[in-house]
Formats: sequence, C-alpha cells, structure tokens
Amino acid sequence: MFLDLGPLSAQERIFLLLLFAALCAGALWFVFSRLQHFRLIADTPTARIRSAPQGFVELTGHVISGEDGMLQAPLSGRSCVWFHYTVEELDDSNDRRRWRHIRSGTSHHWFQINDGTGVCLINPAGADVSTRHKHSWQASAPYPGHMGLDARAAAGVMSAVLSGERYRYTERLIFEHEPIYALGTFSTVGGGRDQLNLAAAARDLLREWKQDTEQLHERFDTDGDGKISMAEWQQAREAAEQEALQQQQQLHQLPSMNVLSDPDDNQHPYILSTLDEAELMQRYRWISFGCFTGSLVCIWLFLEILLAK
Repeated sequence: MFLDLGPLSAQERIFLLLLFAALCAGALWFVFSRLQHFRLIADTPTARIRSAPQGFVELTGHVISGEDGMLQAPLSGRSCVWFHYTVEELDDSNDRRRWRHIRSGTSHHWFQINDGTGVCLINPAGADVSTRHKHSWQASAPYPGHMGLDARAAAGVMSAVLSGERYRYTERLIFEHEPIYALGTFSTVGGGRDQLNLAAAARDLLREWKQDTEQLHERFDTDGDGKISMAEWQQAREAAEQEALQQQQQLHQLPSMNVLSDPDDNQHPYILSTLDEAELMQRYRWISFGCFTGSLVCIWLFLEILLAK
C-alpha cells in the first residue's frame, strides 16, 4: 500500500479500523441527507402565502419583525430578528493552538415573512438556518464591551486583558427586510378552524374546580351543608359545559394566522435561509461533494490499515 504505518498492535489496528469505519458511515449519511435536502429544494414549488396549502411548502419573501419586536444580538448589539452566537477561547496549552468553545446561544423568538400576498409567522425552533450575514472577530476579553457586567465578570475581563488571552466571537444574524427562503410545515390557525373537544374541555374544567374545594363549594353548594350533592354536581357539570362552549366561541372569533414550523419528521427538513434558492442548492451540492470526498479518504485509510503488515 501507499502509507508506511509502521508496526501496529492488534488493539491499535482494531481501534483505527473502527474509527475510520464510523467516520466513513457518518460522512456517507451526511452525503445522502444533504442530497435529500437538495432534491426537496429543487422539486418543491414556491407557494404564495395567501393560497398556500396546509402541509409541507416552500415560501420566499422578506423578513419582518415578530410581535416581540426587534432583538439585540448578544455580542455586537445589532438589531436583528434572529441570532446565533459563539464565544471561543484560544487554548495554546500542550504546545498546540486551538479554539476552545466557551458558550453559545440561539434566539427562539418568532418573526414573520411577507411575500406580498400575506404574512406568515416563522417559528425558528428546530430549523437548519443559513445566513448571509456571519461576522467573526477577536478580542482580549471574554465579554463584548457593550454588555453590562457585574463586578465578578468585570474583574474577569480585566484579568483576561492583562494576561493577553485571546477570544473569538462569531455571530450569525437575520435582519429585518432581508429576503428569506423557507421550507417547512405551513398551517393556518384561528379564524374558526380550531375545534375544541367540548366533553374533554368540560372534564378538564371540573377537574380544575375539584382541586379548589373552597371555590367549588362557594359556587355550587347552594344549600350550604358543606357537601356537593348529586343535583349540585349536575349544576357544576352544566356550568363546565357552558364554559367550554364559550371557549369554543372565543376561538372562532380569533383572526386567522399562518405559521411555518418544523415538520418534526425524518423525511422533511426545516430550512430557513437568507441565501437565495440557487445559492442554497449550490451550498448543499458542495457540502455533499466534500463529505463524499471525506468518505473516500476514510475508505482508503481503512484499507491501508487493514492490509498493513
């Protein structure tokens, strides 16, 4: 073979064979996963929010802030509707320089997409998010300068600055008014579409009332004997059914809202991207190619170790 691996013990050979077999399997899984995403993006037609079917759809439009308004990125302080950040520390111990993860975070606030025909709420939880805006910079403190710090954190910052330690910040952001591509499960709620199970809702109300004995007797112990008779319990049941009916009427009065969320199955991905569709497909194509190349390297190394003498 091409590599001179030198003598390997039986334990080392087995470990390396298992390692490269696992790496190859993982790389191939990633190849097929990203190719599936590529095909779904290519084959799913773009729907309009006003006429989108219920279920798995592709949407394009522009970002607008959600009901909570704009967010502030934790590291840069910039206004955005979604962020993901990472803070890393330079570790040069053992004569090897590498970046060690310290902390990271992702926003879960909902925002909206407008395609000119309607507005759809976006729940970013569980999404594979690709952003055009990614910023990375280095500093000598573990906290950005704009963050309010308590005394202990401030002391840590000064210690880091004086000792010359280096930190790397990375932020990925989605800004308001950016174009966005979205692939996920579309559903319309409210507007009379939601139907309560009236019997179950009434039972839940009765169970809740029974937990507050004082209130239950105050409302339904009409003869004041400190007990709920069969007739009084029947009145409580009728009251619970009436309240369940009122809850249903309130649901009917709610306005319609369109929501895009995670399909929560293994067959359909949930993708949000401020890259356009062509750029996103190109990215998945290159990722698949890179992972396939990595799997071939792992196979070659596996064979080298297997056939080494």
